[in-house]
Amino acid sequence: MLPHMGGWLRPVRVAAVVAIAAVTAAACQGEWRTTSTPSPVRAVHVALLHTGKVLMVAGSGNSTADFAAGTFTTSLWDPQTETFQSVATPWDAFCAGHAFLPNGKLLVAGGNTAYPSAATNNANAGSPKTYEFDPTTSSYVAQPDMATARWYPSTVELGSGNIFTVGGLDATGLRTTASQTFNATTSTWSAQKDPPGALSFMPLYPSLHLLSDGRLFYSGANVFGAGSATPGIWNISTNAWTPVPGLTDPDLRDQSMSLLLPPAQDQKVMILGGGSQDQPVDAVDSTAIVDLKAASPTYTPGPPLDTKKMYLSAVILPDSTVFETGGASTTIHNGNNPVYSAQIFDPKTSTWTKVASPTVPRVYHSSALLLPDGRVATFGGNPENGFEMRVEIFKPPYLQASTPRPTVISAPTEVNYGGKYSLATTQDTPLRSAVLVRPMAVTHSTDSGQRLVDLPFTTTAGGLSVTVPGSRNLTPPGWYMLFVVDGNGVPSVAKWVHLS
Repeated sequence: MLPHMGGWLRPVRVAAVVAIAAVTAAACQGEWRTTSTPSPVRAVHVALLHTGKVLMVAGSGNSTADFAAGTFTTSLWDPQTETFQSVATPWDAFCAGHAFLPNGKLLVAGGNTAYPSAATNNANAGSPKTYEFDPTTSSYVAQPDMATARWYPSTVELGSGNIFTVGGLDATGLRTTASQTFNATTSTWSAQKDPPGALSFMPLYPSLHLLSDGRLFYSGANVFGAGSATPGIWNISTNAWTPVPGLTDPDLRDQSMSLLLPPAQDQKVMILGGGSQDQPVDAVDSTAIVDLKAASPTYTPGPPLDTKKMYLSAVILPDSTVFETGGASTTIHNGNNPVYSAQIFDPKTSTWTKVASPTVPRVYHSSALLLPDGRVATFGGNPENGFEMRVEIFKPPYLQASTPRPTVISAPTEVNYGGKYSLATTQDTPLRSAVLVRPMAVTHSTDSGQRLVDLPFTTTAGGLSVTVPGSRNLTPPGWYMLFVVDGNGVPSVAKWVHLS
């Protein structure tokens, strides 16, 4: 038996002690597969819905011809059948922001109303439009406009379930700093609010992470972010700002990615890679980690990536590690220099492990997300010319184990904060963790909602008894994927649960 926070673990079903067969080094690196049918749309934005399908949003997809023709597109991709369904798209959602609401609908805020011209200060112009995408009807539903048009805004769900939105370019192509909050209950927008002085220069797609005390952490990752904004913790209720020093390569975090390291209870954020979209300089291979539970949080250098890259993707896996892939060694304006590299980071040991390399280039406008079966799907890529339409799927090393996967036979669909719930499971080795993983809604290496939350558990005669955390800020309301992970690090297929 093995010790665990919830007591001593006993396998629910153990036929015999099974030794893991020796495998070749190559087999332990995972494997990639390109799907037979390419995407019918330019997947600038991707989001995993609680139906198990992936919403792929293009809008005009960075195509001035499609914009002029009013051709705005969205597609639903089914990872199981690898088929696509066209969705009517009533506005140009290109470079909007998005976050999941507590009911599982995706709020999509902003978009594009013009491509660069003298009238828009030689920049794209934002849209005030807001829509909810309803997974049950596969359709967009119009919501009230924002007070300010936004192109490249960030959106993040708060513990209340409301959606905080900030940043972007306005209707004239100029940066906006004001924020608004969408009320998930009344479907109304709050009055606008100015940021603290430290954010007087508001980056585009600023990476914001909800902390367990309800404040937001700006990690320093952004898009087109060269300016005076530096990392810090923002109390959006009082507008108080606490700077967080120590970020390495602070002027080269454009097109980097940051995430709340698993488990969310640790309150550590990692920033990875980056460069400069508009400068002919090399990307960076540096990472940095900050412990936001510390009395005076300060970034410290993390283990470097195996190569310099910007436009990269980072995905939390159900075994509480982080998968990193894709990117380019320079800006796309300085040649098309994709990086074919992937690694897995273990937060417990602070080490990277090299895994199989992708075969499809993923640069600007590319994304990756976790699927309910534990695989990772990658999408998009927009070099100076053309757009990458192939979908490539990574099968992580944990799915190459020689032992059967654990199974969640049954779990409650509805769960509440602080509640205890029974799961019926089977497994061939004792379980080491039960976790909730928030489905991703990602674009431009940005997903403020991504997180994994540990569920304390004890074993029972038929499975597990798990306890849901009581904090809405730690685990914002909505749909989650519930995984159990065995002693070999192999996860189950997810069960969808709704937390309220």
